[in-house]
Amino acid sequence: MTGANNMIWEHQQHCQISLQLAAEELFNSLDDRLSPRIFLIGVLLKPDMHLPFVRLECPDAEYEMKDFVSLKALSIQHSLLVKQENEVEKQSHTGPLNTAYTTEMQHILRTHVNGKNNAYFFSEPVYINGYLVYTVLELSRQLLSTFYYLTKNTLPNGQQISRSFLESIIKIYLDAAADALKSKPQSDFNVLAKSRDELVSKAGHDFLTTISLAGQNSSGLHVLFDACNTISSLKYEGEEGFGKMVIAKQEHPNVKVTMLLENPIHIKDFRRMRKFLELADNKQMMLSDSVWIYGLGQLTGKYNYHDESLFIVHFTKHFHWEVLHHDHIMMSVSFRMPALHNEKINKEKFYSSLKRVFQGIDKSRLNALWEVTMEATKQKHGTILAISSEADQEAIRLNSQCFKIKPMRINKDIIHQITSIDGAVLIDIDCTCHAIGVILDGIATANGDSSRGARYNSAVRYYEHMINKAQTVLVVISEDGLIDLIPDLKAQVKHSIIVAHIRELTKLSQSDKYLRRNFNRLMEFFQEHDFYLSPKECATVNKLRRTIEVKYKDSEDGVRMIWNNLIPNSAMNIGYYVRE
Repeated sequence: MTGANNMIWEHQQHCQISLQLAAEELFNSLDDRLSPRIFLIGVLLKPDMHLPFVRLECPDAEYEMKDFVSLKALSIQHSLLVKQENEVEKQSHTGPLNTAYTTEMQHILRTHVNGKNNAYFFSEPVYINGYLVYTVLELSRQLLSTFYYLTKNTLPNGQQISRSFLESIIKIYLDAAADALKSKPQSDFNVLAKSRDELVSKAGHDFLTTISLAGQNSSGLHVLFDACNTISSLKYEGEEGFGKMVIAKQEHPNVKVTMLLENPIHIKDFRRMRKFLELADNKQMMLSDSVWIYGLGQLTGKYNYHDESLFIVHFTKHFHWEVLHHDHIMMSVSFRMPALHNEKINKEKFYSSLKRVFQGIDKSRLNALWEVTMEATKQKHGTILAISSEADQEAIRLNSQCFKIKPMRINKDIIHQITSIDGAVLIDIDCTCHAIGVILDGIATANGDSSRGARYNSAVRYYEHMINKAQTVLVVISEDGLIDLIPDLKAQVKHSIIVAHIRELTKLSQSDKYLRRNFNRLMEFFQEHDFYLSPKECATVNKLRRTIEVKYKDSEDGVRMIWNNLIPNSAMNIGYYVRE
């Protein structure tokens, strides 16, 4: 929403666009599903009958000034309690009124029609021309719920801490946004005064202060991130460092000390610490309070993860390490750059794909296949899992180009061994292995990818060869870390959602009022979901679109979106619809 009645300062629209672009660059580089949305809310510091009390810079106009009318009562109440403030006090105003405003805005947005699906995060306000201006970050509530969080967000002294690396990213971005709004001149506004990599690194450093708190040694709150980066980069006698380090207070009830150093190693003594890491592995771990390495030990007993008092730093390979809590990877770091941890294969997509290929497969089989697949992704040189309804017959057919074995049920404990040689592992949906080291055959196909290696393309050829002979799914784990499911099925959608949008477009075509924003929103939906539309639905949408464009061709203000005709996809079938 932008207009003369909505302007606080000259460059506010430019600032909002810059903030949006910066958020997309930062958040989508970590997980392209995040799709952040940014808007600005300006609230008068003190009531003024000559000025609108709330102003918005919200491109899609999904929120209106009238939504925030309750803020005025808070301002009037506050002005009766607080004396007139000078300009300096106004510019640094972050006291009771700011807290009251933020709390109320959170309530307003949560109860808004969009609040059911979205979560909102606010920057500290910046004083501009009588208004406290807040940058608001909107993220999908459902997507946020897929990440692992700690539960404690404050220290006993009330200090706020991040519960996850993602919360640190949000905090660092909003701080950068507030700093950018303070910059002069705002015609040169740039929220990324620091590079994307600098902001991500800063967020990693911020989150590691939360982890350091578990050691209960306050002198180490700001050294752990840099120390782990340095240790992961060092080699000892030419060898990369592997092993784990426990971050917990000394004498933690779930840590059994097996070797105690008489002279602990300071975590900044990188050479000695790297040498000591040679003694550590997955069972014998270095013990640290985030400042001192004081020995080796093992985990013991049942850890009460609600305490959030014990974390693991896992050095996985040269320049790579991870932070874990209760077996959940909370942050991955590669070459000093932190990243959100995502499953190498999306679990929801894996289950959905197998359900569609192996119709009738039950949850226990899916769980077992998922567990084996997750373990197979840890194979460093890459591998292929070939899951087939005719695995036993395929083992016989391919006998001359594999090691055919006596059928055996496999689990995550053995998968590393049987994927350690070249070739695919041939299993059925019961996780019964029939052959290892399988050289997959197939026919030449146009569906290969010349930019990918031989492993991926042989899997594609094999799938094309088997497509009409057996239900088949191949999991391709490449050496460079890429994971592919073949076939790569599109996600399923609810057909009712498509029908509802067509119904809405029909009503729009019959309306006497031209709602351009609604029209563009609907057409954007259809363009994004064109694969799922039947030939009849494509024709209906194309006809309705032309009707609206012709009907309101004189209502444009010189700027209009050009929408292409929708074309049905021959690969679409009802299997892409969720059963409702």
